[in-house]
Amino acid sequence: MLRVFSGHRDAIQTCDFSLDAHCLATGFWDHTVRVWNLQSDIQDRILEGHRGNVTCVCFSTLGMLASGSWDRSVWIWDPRSGMLVFLLKGHVCWVKCMSFSGNGLLLATAGYSETVKVWNCEMGECLETLEVTIF
Repeated sequence: MLRVFSGHRDAIQTCDFSLDAHCLATGFWDHTVRVWNLQSDIQDRILEGHRGNVTCVCFSTLGMLASGSWDRSVWIWDPRSGMLVFLLKGHVCWVKCMSFSGNGLLLATAGYSETVKVWNCEMGECLETLEVTIF
């Protein structure tokens, strides 16, 4: 065992390593995201704002961190400062997974409502909504 991560107030739902492996982000049912510093004893950061369980987190190649929640929102954070960069709204049900494009400029988020949204991470706007068609 290398380290014990303590301080959780509820169940851990999701986690993701930063690309440089210096940080680990975790999402909780207590509506928070934690960014754990894996390289030093620098204080771990708690990101607050979601109003529902955090179901997915994802680091981009540009170092940004996205989090999705039962509150139907996606938050784009600067994990170094803990500041919110964009609040993305538009899902009609909870956000269940997400993935950044290779260049970090686009984010795809999947909602429980059988839709995928593609977001521009430079402008913070939805470029396209894809709906699943069941035949």
